[in-house]
Amino acid sequence: MRKKSSLVLAILFIIFIHVFPFSTIGYANTDVNQLDNQDKHLIMTKEKFKEWLFQQDLSREVKVIQQHHTWVPSYDRFNGVNHLELLQGMEQHHIKTMGWRDIAQHITTFPDGKVAVSRPFDMSPDGSIGPIANANSIAIENVGNFDIGNDVMTKEQKDTIVFITALLCIKFGLNPSVDTITYHHWWHLKTGERVLDEGNDYDVKTCPGTGFFGGNSTEDAEKNFYPLVSEKIEEILASMS
Repeated sequence: MRKKSSLVLAILFIIFIHVFPFSTIGYANTDVNQLDNQDKHLIMTKEKFKEWLFQQDLSREVKVIQQHHTWVPSYDRFNGVNHLELLQGMEQHHIKTMGWRDIAQHITTFPDGKVAVSRPFDMSPDGSIGPIANANSIAIENVGNFDIGNDVMTKEQKDTIVFITALLCIKFGLNPSVDTITYHHWWHLKTGERVLDEGNDYDVKTCPGTGFFGGNSTEDAEKNFYPLVSEKIEEILASMS
């Protein structure tokens, strides 16, 4: 009788594994760092991203790092463990609704400071920022609505955004400036041309948010964001040497 029970349990277990792949078992209670990442989305800490990034060889030239916010999903959609669910939702929207080849962004940051790599770096990004901006870019999508009056960015996400932007600058030999780290807000929605701070409200997005590191203007970036990235570059290089 015991042998029969054991055999039945073994068969049920095999069926269960085939119906529910490992990557989804217990996901809600699993640290994303422990997942095997069988899905295309690689979820990791910012320190693991550093290790991953410097192991990559690209076949295309990267001259620009794009900064975006998701707007939707915003912080109220993030529950601390649903990184993969949000990424898959964005992926489906980008492919099925927007008609893009894949999820638009290469990298996504989360309120808890985690990082996801989704789109292959050898592919240019998609998105409404336009073909000129996308040509030689790596796109970072930051989960949240960072327009003033909405989500207040967590310290963990701030640290991650600065850290990974600095890493990308090191990887691709970029010095932080309006020419190398760009905000979606600086690009005309219809023409795809860079308008910087001269775009009419109805011709540009607020992305990455009117409250993104103090604002979304070029002056805000030069005053509040680029210095943090430059400082982090020096810190990382010093640690590497």
